[in-house]
Amino acid sequence: MSHNVSAKSRRQAPHVELRTGMPYANLIANQRLFTAVVGEHFGVSPDDCIPTTGATGAIEAVRNHVFRTKLKACPTVLTVCPGYWRARESFEGFGFKMIDLRTEPLDFSIDETALVAKAGAANPDLLYLSLPNNPTGAIFDPEVIIAGVPEKTAVVIDLTLPSRAIDARTLTRELYRKFGGRRNLFLVGSTSKSHGTAEYRVGWAVCANSEDADRLRKENRSGIASVSIMEAIKRLERGSTVMGLIESSFALLRDGEKGGGFELVTPERMAETGYVLIRARAGIEELRSVFDRRGIHVMWGSEFGLTDEYVRLETLEPRNIKIFVEAMNSLPHEKTVGLISKMSKG
Repeated sequence: MSHNVSAKSRRQAPHVELRTGMPYANLIANQRLFTAVVGEHFGVSPDDCIPTTGATGAIEAVRNHVFRTKLKACPTVLTVCPGYWRARESFEGFGFKMIDLRTEPLDFSIDETALVAKAGAANPDLLYLSLPNNPTGAIFDPEVIIAGVPEKTAVVIDLTLPSRAIDARTLTRELYRKFGGRRNLFLVGSTSKSHGTAEYRVGWAVCANSEDADRLRKENRSGIASVSIMEAIKRLERGSTVMGLIESSFALLRDGEKGGGFELVTPERMAETGYVLIRARAGIEELRSVFDRRGIHVMWGSEFGLTDEYVRLETLEPRNIKIFVEAMNSLPHEKTVGLISKMSKG
């Protein structure tokens, strides 16, 4: 009796799942489905796509990979300041030493030449940049930086934040193709801001080198929940609808700036994106007081490398931006009322 089974018979055979059980089999299959969707979305090989729990999960996957391969007690990270606070905390929490290129002296612009020079001098183990910058919206040419830093430096370009100036879909594909095969180049992102999936924790790392992808896949076996994958795929198919909200928020801020309570930080090259940096003209204590009274929550500058005269705002909810603008431009009036009240009591 022959033990050979025809291809047709194999296709028609039922799936009797004894390897992991169906729940795990479905979870594994959905990871593959997600990498296929991400690969098709960006025009890259799905084998070079790693599913992660948000962009932070992608950053931490690369962080862990660098920590394992460099075999140092305190690997180094070159980045700009101000930058993405969560990425900084992730690196510092794992014992990495931060090397900062401060952008405030350059009106918060990112100078590619200065960054490449600093990378050449410091020879960092990892370079992390968000494009556009979080929180300033500053943009830069990633090709210049990738080509200019030392080959042994791992590069993470975070393309999470949506903007009209940067087409993350096109840019990911172009960088992947231009630098195909480069070791330690990782293009990370998520649908958190562009498609409103922050609570689902869906992200990815696109690896320019297939060997790096194989290693990251083996180092990160937890995967994303199936329900999160299904939701992210559904929203990717619908497309992003947040740019209108961002533009409305920036219009409110530009108009509100005329009231004199604050100024927008606008680097020479910038994009309107999911966050914005504001410099207040009122005293910090007065600022905190009015925010407390009105229930306004912001990220203070001291949380991401600046003084508290700066605050970071999220721009996807124009109605909240309107409340902020009204509060900021009411400060001069409120201060006057406070002084009159004190004088009358005296």
